[in-house]
Amino acid sequence: MQLGEFGLIEVLRKALGEADPDLLIGMGDDAAVVRCPEALAVCSDTMVAGRHFFADVAASDLAWKALAVNLSDLAAMGATPRWALLNLSLPAGHGEDWGRWVDEFIAGWRAMALPWGLRLIGGDTVATDGPLTITVVLLGAQRPAPMRRDAARPGQGIWVSGSLGDAAAALDIARSRRGLPARRPQGLSAEAEDALEQRRLRPSPRVALGEAAAGCGVGCAQDISDGFLADLGHILQASGVGARVDVDALPVSSALRPALGEDWSAWQRWPLTGGDDYELILCTAPELEQALLDIGRATDTPLTRVGEIVPASAGIELRWRGHVQQVEGHGGHEHVF
Repeated sequence: MQLGEFGLIEVLRKALGEADPDLLIGMGDDAAVVRCPEALAVCSDTMVAGRHFFADVAASDLAWKALAVNLSDLAAMGATPRWALLNLSLPAGHGEDWGRWVDEFIAGWRAMALPWGLRLIGGDTVATDGPLTITVVLLGAQRPAPMRRDAARPGQGIWVSGSLGDAAAALDIARSRRGLPARRPQGLSAEAEDALEQRRLRPSPRVALGEAAAGCGVGCAQDISDGFLADLGHILQASGVGARVDVDALPVSSALRPALGEDWSAWQRWPLTGGDDYELILCTAPELEQALLDIGRATDTPLTRVGEIVPASAGIELRWRGHVQQVEGHGGHEHVF
């Protein structure tokens, strides 16, 4: 089935334009109209073939990740996902059955969107001479006060959700399989490599954790897209503080752990600076830490305390296997192949 622009819009409208009492005008008009009694959190992200993903990635995985990376931004603010805009630039004259591709894309989108009640309300489609490009804009209800990068204070604990380094290690595996420069993790089973790849293609944004953390008074958070060290650096720079980090405490999955061992360079490359995990960093005062742990249990989200915020004069201190290292700069993951 070959789809024109209006045919594609109609397919998306029928498949993803679910009813919403606060959606006054949905897809099909010049603009969507929504009723929003509370503040809105708005974010956007673009994925481009050849830069952010390999050309052979399944359409369903692309849809999942395009939504997930934006949902992770809302999670870091403590916002509730409400509405989405989708822009698709599909290569013209590609010879591919875009109808089948769109069906697969819709399946992945629905799998990620429906659990959060997220509604597609508009966007744009275009044929292009360039690469496949997917842009998503999300709007979320900001009911509790938003968590912010500039709210970290000395004495707060630094907490991390889930595990770190899986996606970056999976990217190295994928690059090595394609004959591209990479440091492939060693000592992993095929099953472990598949588990890492699943984390890379289908991250799990911590929306429920973010909503609940903001609701209980946690004031500072950041999602981990560029790598733990780089994204912690965003918090430190915005807040004018330093940090002491116990690298040994960084949570790593059972799939990745065999590739780390006592190799400092492996810890640096994957858990410390590898990106695309879409976990959360949360900075919170000691009196809120038990409440945060309770939220982690309630949302089935592992949480690990990995350090504490210190005065800016102390800089960034990394502790690993009894060694201490001062860090200058906050190098992290570049979203490029």
